[in-house]
Amino acid sequence: MCVGIGVIGVDLGGTNLRVALLNSDGVILDKRKEATQASFGWKFIVERLVAAISRQREIAVQKGLDVKTVGVGAPGIILMEKGVVVKSPNFPDWNNLPLREHLETALHLPVVIENDANAAALGEQWRGAGRGIGSMILLTLGTGVGGGIVLNDKVWHGADGMAGEIGHMTLVPDGRSCTCGNTGCLEMYASARGIVRSYCEELGKTASDTHPALQEVTSENVYQAAREGDAVAGRVMKDMGRMLGIGIANLINIFNPQMVVIGGGVKDAWPLFIGATRVEVMKRAFQVPAERTEIVPSLLGDDAGVVGAAAAALQKIESR
Repeated sequence: MCVGIGVIGVDLGGTNLRVALLNSDGVILDKRKEATQASFGWKFIVERLVAAISRQREIAVQKGLDVKTVGVGAPGIILMEKGVVVKSPNFPDWNNLPLREHLETALHLPVVIENDANAAALGEQWRGAGRGIGSMILLTLGTGVGGGIVLNDKVWHGADGMAGEIGHMTLVPDGRSCTCGNTGCLEMYASARGIVRSYCEELGKTASDTHPALQEVTSENVYQAAREGDAVAGRVMKDMGRMLGIGIANLINIFNPQMVVIGGGVKDAWPLFIGATRVEVMKRAFQVPAERTEIVPSLLGDDAGVVGAAAAALQKIESR
């Protein structure tokens, strides 16, 4: 007998697939993680998604929950209204893939497809650091820099569904070449990869991505060296914080959010960069919004994606 409403959230990454069962209040009741095995192609991945979601539906029945909808956070460019993944950096054969159609046909449930970074932002806004905050921005500092913008409790998708590419904001017009084709992107200075590159440059080593020095040094090495008092590593982390602050100041001036949440692996080095970030924000953003915008670490960690995907799905069915 069903005693409540359930929703399933999926965080589909190039490395791991996370699937969770949540109640309508966003509380995770069960979650599972498995390797995605992206190289096997889209049909294989869709089959794995269906199997993983079906397992959570069985668990929902055991808990007396009626699953009403499924939300999937997927990497790439997504046509929201159609549920089509146009391109995905993690899945080379996903070209205009009608992911929603495939899943709904197999599951006989309404499915919402959302960009993974947007889903993480919505998750932090619903159940994480931004709980109770109507307008906030999430930056995920990992290998690259991702982002999601929540305005008035809704993800801002933009005209083509591509809003929130915060990592590709230009900070240095003639700066480092980025994989997106631009130069001087925030991602090239405030990500784990950018930190390693800055450290190697400070040591006077060649900054080519193929240089052995960049294979030998990790961002974690730089954090630890800075904690132990290494002057070069400490300077690199402060410079990283300064560049991040410039980016956040731009976001504050444009969107006037109540909060900026910082997630991703680089968040582990929070004490090493946040002071420089806040100083830069106060120097560059308008005083009133800069003073009122909270800059805080994320709370949900790896759960942000599944929670946010579930939130996106619930919002969709509630709006119908």
